[in-house]
Amino acid sequence: MKSQFIDLHIHPAMKPLGKSYNRRPGINSPRKNRKNSIWHYDPPTVLDKAANIITSLTKFRQSDFTSLMRGGAEIVFVSLCGLEKGFVMNKLGTKLPGDIIGNLVTGLGKKRIDHIQNMNDYFTDLEREYNFYLQLDGHKVKIDNQWHQYKIVSEFNEIQDNTDPDLNTIFVILTIEGTHVFNTGLKMMGRKANAAEVMANVDAVKQWDKRLFFIGLTHHFDNEMVGHAASLSGVVSKFCDQSENMDSGFNKLGWEMLQKLLDTKNGHRVLIDLKHMSVKSRNEYYSFLKTEYPDDTIPLIVSHGAVNGFRSQNHPEEDDVKNEGKFQPNNINFYDDEILKIADSEGLFGIQFDERRLGSKSELKKTGPNLSRRKMLFYKSRLVWNQIEHIAEVLNRNNKFCWGIQCIGSDYDGMVNPLNGFWTAEDMPLFDSYLEKHAYNFINSTENLKDENKISAAEIVERFMRKNAYDFLKTNF
Repeated sequence: MKSQFIDLHIHPAMKPLGKSYNRRPGINSPRKNRKNSIWHYDPPTVLDKAANIITSLTKFRQSDFTSLMRGGAEIVFVSLCGLEKGFVMNKLGTKLPGDIIGNLVTGLGKKRIDHIQNMNDYFTDLEREYNFYLQLDGHKVKIDNQWHQYKIVSEFNEIQDNTDPDLNTIFVILTIEGTHVFNTGLKMMGRKANAAEVMANVDAVKQWDKRLFFIGLTHHFDNEMVGHAASLSGVVSKFCDQSENMDSGFNKLGWEMLQKLLDTKNGHRVLIDLKHMSVKSRNEYYSFLKTEYPDDTIPLIVSHGAVNGFRSQNHPEEDDVKNEGKFQPNNINFYDDEILKIADSEGLFGIQFDERRLGSKSELKKTGPNLSRRKMLFYKSRLVWNQIEHIAEVLNRNNKFCWGIQCIGSDYDGMVNPLNGFWTAEDMPLFDSYLEKHAYNFINSTENLKDENKISAAEIVERFMRKNAYDFLKTNF
């Protein structure tokens, strides 16, 4: 039996929902051979891989449920994200050239892009994506002579109670990436954020039949509430302008929205995902929790992130001598003092499988295309290991258990540039085996670990692949 894994952040509906606009918008086909089915299997061809290496664009599917099943997925946190108009109403406009760029970047298809360009209601689009998942919830699919299903769950007991040995189930937990989905960030359509509408939409989501577990307060563009970090690079950044309100903090409406999300009087508390928030808004959030919830430990979550290696925003020095210069210094990545805050809150840090976030330019050069396949897999997987190791070093130096917050947050199908060789969720067993090599090398070469942090390589990998996220769910879901 293959090892199971849990992924804190994927977008399996992104491409099939987009393709549904070619025939039946919003319909999740039960026929897995259809492109508008969330089970549709579309692994990368040799040409797909070559195109990704050359351009960094990823049009093939990475987290369809067939690939997830074959890779050993046990629990996945799916991200509903409502593609922002800034991607498809860019510097090339909304006509054919702009559509071509949008389609290259997202792989969604022209009709889906046309719909996003013309719509003026993000919340309706969010509900359509939510319903897309609901349509095949519990639907049985036969693959490789076995029956499979996905099941959307609202509490941990629903995972524990699954006992059918003849039916393989992937458990799905709902999350959202970006509070623009509450119908903000539409100024280009002549609409300003309406506080009453935003609050009503938050209430509506908190009353969904299937529970929303956490939400990212920002994404790539201005949402009129919370400042975002710079996130785009390469060809995308040349055509998409994300400068408005970038690096700003919370405004009045942002604080009101946050309070309603955390409130337990109008449904379950929705936890906050720190990813994409500006440094200013992240620091404001930490201060808010300390002031408003002094006796309540609310876990901090990074659903799909990376470290930048610096001690703090105010002290941009690197204490991890072994990994000095190996990380992307961008402030969308997280500082060491934030790692400590996440650990103190008993939170989680999902590490994303996106080359553009994981390594510095010099480090990425070492993983370049002129390697044998075995060496490529070793060096690409080491980009993730460097992240795991750095977090461990920071926590160990500060007398904390150092293997308890790291987990997978791949961001598959989220317009990532994947690690070559680990293209899709189907490659997770291969990734598991290479990760253990790095863990073994580290454990047998370091002398600085505190006694409580001296665990086996196998246990380190099991914690990253599954156990840390599973234990978090037992406590918080």
